[in-house]
Amino acid sequence: MAEAVRLCPHCANSIGIGAAKCPYCKADVESTATPQWPTREGESVASRSAPKATRVSMLAKIIMAAGVAVLALGVYLVVGQGGRSESQLLLEEKIKELQEKEQKIQTLEADAAKTRQTLTEQTGQLSQLKAKLEESQKELASARVRLGLASREVDRLASSRSQSAPQTASRPPDPAPQPTPAPTRRAAEAGVYETIRATSVYEDPSGSSRVLSQIGPGTRINVVRSVGDWLEVRSKQGNPPGFVRLDDAKFIGRAN
Repeated sequence: MAEAVRLCPHCANSIGIGAAKCPYCKADVESTATPQWPTREGESVASRSAPKATRVSMLAKIIMAAGVAVLALGVYLVVGQGGRSESQLLLEEKIKELQEKEQKIQTLEADAAKTRQTLTEQTGQLSQLKAKLEESQKELASARVRLGLASREVDRLASSRSQSAPQTASRPPDPAPQPTPAPTRRAAEAGVYETIRATSVYEDPSGSSRVLSQIGPGTRINVVRSVGDWLEVRSKQGNPPGFVRLDDAKFIGRAN
């Protein structure tokens, strides 16, 4: 005789009626109330009790959709037979619009090609500028190196000069050259002189002394003696004696 079984309330497997735990899910089944699992009889009753109104509404929707489809087909046929000219015009307009768009696209493509060519040229120029910049940087680096070498050479020469400076200072200085004495001018001879330019008669043989009188060129004067670069003159008209510059008069002859 087969053992009576029941369903596990956790995993719905068949277990013994007196089992305390489910051998499948290991759950305790003694303290759990037995659930009411649905049966085939209940399912058939539920399906039979479905409302007929739902079936009727679905049939009405199907019929309505079919009617709309038929109406749309009729409208399409009527318009297709009586409105071919309008459709052709619409088609021509669409074709024209497409041609215009295609022309615009071609224009844009040509502009894009020109832009790409310009960009390529600019890229080449930029590459040349970069190359020139690199060359300039190399030249600048080389100039800096040469400048550093020159600075070190200058420092070396300065240090060598500073080291040789005490030796140079220890040597006795060369004697200063003696000035060449100016040739002594021979004393002017007493006699009659004639001024070769306008000159002044001074009180003493000095340009800073008081001026006694002014005489013009071609004036004959009586010279009694010479004092350096000056001639002492005596006037026959009783004027006080004075001095004129030796270069302002020339010798004519002895006095009578």
